[in-house]
Amino acid sequence: MKGSKRVVLGIVASPHNSGNTATLVKEVLKGAEERGYETDLKCLGDLRIDPLIASASDKPYGVNGPEDDMKLIYSSLEKMDVLVFGTPIYFEHVSARAKMFIDRLIYYDEESKKVRFPKNVRAVVIITYEWDKPEAYSSVVKWIKNILEKYFKMKVVASLQAENTVKNPVTNREDLLKKARQIGRNL
Repeated sequence: MKGSKRVVLGIVASPHNSGNTATLVKEVLKGAEERGYETDLKCLGDLRIDPLIASASDKPYGVNGPEDDMKLIYSSLEKMDVLVFGTPIYFEHVSARAKMFIDRLIYYDEESKKVRFPKNVRAVVIITYEWDKPEAYSSVVKWIKNILEKYFKMKVVASLQAENTVKNPVTNREDLLKKARQIGRNL
């Protein structure tokens, strides 16, 4: 059950909890804090999240979730009003951590658990990548948006794409930091 304070959950699907993706997610959270939101940050690189396990049971899609740190994230998901989901792009798509996180949301496909997933959640999608072409991975943003909206009934209200982040890290780019902070303020 949600408290009276609105909660923004930041998920960093990167191995680096202080890298480009994490920096932008944290800036969105700072902007949200300025507007009175409570924030919660989960860096998947600091947690042990395992892939789904094939099952002969009647579980959705014939899979079970292993016992790991995902349980720490489920409790945060159930309290959120806004999700800020950030992932670096590796080999043309989301990181393995991002994909495992998304796959593990199948937990909420069981009838007994569906009711625990909050309604009317807004979402922000952030991607970072090495290629210097702006909007190069708009299709990945669209894919993430589709997953969040179609399967979890979220409303993606903003996205941010940061290109060329190896040669030009986001910490050196005031424009991106301001955009991220403003997204948080606009929540």
